[in-house]
Amino acid sequence: STGVGLFAFPSAPVEPLARALGDESAVVRNAAVYSVIELLSNVPTEHSHAVRDRVVSELKAADDGTVVDPLVEILTEGKQRRQRRNAAWILGRVADPDSEPAIEALVAALGDDDQQTAQFAATSLASLGGPTVEDRLLERIGEEHPEETRAKAVFVLGQVGGQETLNRLEGLTDDESAAVRKRVFSAVSKLRAGGA
Repeated sequence: STGVGLFAFPSAPVEPLARALGDESAVVRNAAVYSVIELLSNVPTEHSHAVRDRVVSELKAADDGTVVDPLVEILTEGKQRRQRRNAAWILGRVADPDSEPAIEALVAALGDDDQQTAQFAATSLASLGGPTVEDRLLERIGEEHPEETRAKAVFVLGQVGGQETLNRLEGLTDDESAAVRKRVFSAVSKLRAGGA
């Protein structure tokens, strides 16, 4: 065996899955999203970029709820790290910027035990941006939340925030957490430079 198999033409397995995303049966659509995540979780590294690009373009073309709901389920309830990482990554590229379920799942994933899943959640939130993301992140910067979650929320706020965020973050410059303070100084600098 040459080890090429299904992935000889990286977009080949994506096509039937993309067609299944438009199926009238919710069960078929859900299974298609799970299959896409499984495909991404197992694609050989040399084809990863091409397959990811193809998957994202196909998922973007599908109905938002068809794609977002199963991705949220994978991220919030999945047990396999690679699948959860891929779900976090894809949500930032295919969800609507005001998709409450996607944003809630990504914000919750900022505190994930798996650092890569948490990092993908942060970059996806930054990609989505917008007032809903900003509001949900501002809810996570209080000291009642874990330090890592707060630091990641501040990091993303530095990329997506406006004047209200700048005002709130300036109040955290003397936070008891060194990790949060470091992110606050960086975020405040970015927001000031960006004219927030």
